[in-house]
Amino acid sequence: MKQKILSVVWYKVLPAHFGGQQGIAIFNQYLGKLTDLTCVCSCNNEKEAGLSYNLIPELPVSKSQFINPLVRNKIINLIKENKYTHIIIEHPYHAWLADYKNKLNFKLIVHAHNIEYLRMKERRKWWWRWVKHTEQKAFSKADHILFKTEKDIKLAVSLFNTDSTRCLLLPYGIAEKSWYSPIPGAREMIRLNHNLLPEEKIFLFAGTLDYEPNKEAVDNIIHNVLPELLKKDGLNFKIIICGKLSKKDIQLLNRHPNIIATGFVSSIEEYFYATDVFLNPVLSGSGVQTKNFEAVANGLSIAATSFAAEGLPDYLTDTKVLISPNNNWKTFAENAITLSQKKQKTPDQFYSDFYWGNLITKILTKLT
Repeated sequence: MKQKILSVVWYKVLPAHFGGQQGIAIFNQYLGKLTDLTCVCSCNNEKEAGLSYNLIPELPVSKSQFINPLVRNKIINLIKENKYTHIIIEHPYHAWLADYKNKLNFKLIVHAHNIEYLRMKERRKWWWRWVKHTEQKAFSKADHILFKTEKDIKLAVSLFNTDSTRCLLLPYGIAEKSWYSPIPGAREMIRLNHNLLPEEKIFLFAGTLDYEPNKEAVDNIIHNVLPELLKKDGLNFKIIICGKLSKKDIQLLNRHPNIIATGFVSSIEEYFYATDVFLNPVLSGSGVQTKNFEAVANGLSIAATSFAAEGLPDYLTDTKVLISPNNNWKTFAENAITLSQKKQKTPDQFYSDFYWGNLITKILTKLT
């Protein structure tokens, strides 16, 4: 019998433009193909054609929903009326549901995308202690916790004394459409749009640029990676930076002759297929770098710091992914240059291991 699941998503994920949104949206889409899934979410989510599950966009667009009794009653009534066997909460914030799981006879699953309180503490959010308390409750009361990396599982065990037997690894996956199939003419189109010469190497960084770790990564590119690349005699290159930025920030970045800041782009795949190497100089944050999986799935090789490479399988190391020690920008730049000289095919094993359909089929066998 199919599991009857309610997914509780407190913020906007549809339409999915960014890595975090895509992670939840695609997870639910594939989950809905294999289970009887309903998603109750914030009212700013937009229903899309072809959803595999029932969408109820009726929660407030506010963090106050976590303590709002009307929201709690809405979710509880949904559970009573539909007799869900499993409730999945995205992040720990609706941990209060743990108080009802025995009475309403459901299993509680926390989909943990990182150790949330550490992310808030790092960003100097004053409410990080409340997040820690909520996360502690969620992890201690959940029947299963889905983590993106082994590192986060170890952190949960050490920081919260979480029972490791309830921790399941569910890495960031790739959608079927991400299987490497180049867009014809993409490289020529991107070169034409940005006035690039045929002999110029193209390095790419893309991400949600109002997120502090990605802001820091852009600074690392400008102040550390770029100077090292400029030392290489005969290297003609441009670094393209894609992601939402203010006009002022775009103008400041584009003062550098070797930098092209585009702002938000509607089709990042076109840039993937036009690019020689993806750069990931991220040094902070938690969870998994979704941008890595998207880049590799679309055929790109990656020059990464050891921090940024967390969660990638070992069989990509030294072929598709060259890893430099954190803050060793000389090695980082050398790795980028090395990867730009020869295109490496993404192993078929990667598509099998990280295809969402396979990941969810496997995880459902453990959600008893």
